[in-house]
Amino acid sequence: MKLLDADTVENMTDTKNPVITPSSCELPNRSAGAPQMSGGDPVAVQPGTVLRAIMGRDALIGDYFCKYAMNEAYESQFADAGMRVSGRGTKGEIRAMELEGHRFYVITLLQPQLASTMENPHPLVTAFLRACAEFRRAED
Repeated sequence: MKLLDADTVENMTDTKNPVITPSSCELPNRSAGAPQMSGGDPVAVQPGTVLRAIMGRDALIGDYFCKYAMNEAYESQFADAGMRVSGRGTKGEIRAMELEGHRFYVITLLQPQLASTMENPHPLVTAFLRACAEFRRAED
């Protein structure tokens, strides 16, 4: 089933398919509408996923702005389209997904660039750059 009008509620459209909705991790002591920075919230990395291969462990912790997330009501439809949940929050929330069979299509609520430095880049950053280099070599 195609979701031709899929959208995020952040855009405030009249979509019947809000695939991105307010997250379940709103943080206290923040004014309404302010970005919600979170961190230290463990994400369980699912076995057999690209994310697991990249990270080399079954859990990861990182920072992210906690305001919008995947609407879990659409999980089965995304699975039918080849999108696999590769990371879940402590209450089972979707925190990472990937597109099966794609050379590099990993999405996370986490923002790995916030934990990355020139001396110690985050594994997701280096995996993305490696995939870009491999794609470039394949095109030459």
